[in-house]
Amino acid sequence: MTELSEKAKGICHENYGKNCGKCPIRPKCTASVGPGRDALERWTNSVNEAAIKVDTQAQLS
Repeated sequence: MTELSEKAKGICHENYGKNCGKCPIRPKCTASVGPGRDALERWTNSVNEAAIKVDTQAQLS
């Protein structure tokens, strides 16, 4: 089972105290997971991928 990446956890930690309003991974994070392990795996992967995109965009700026 895939776990949330350190990058995803870090982004969450940075934004959680601010009610997540402008968190760049919030749309993926708050998406419905659905039932079952496969659904949880897909959700975790989508959040991790969103965190990678945020990191990539930050590096390009």
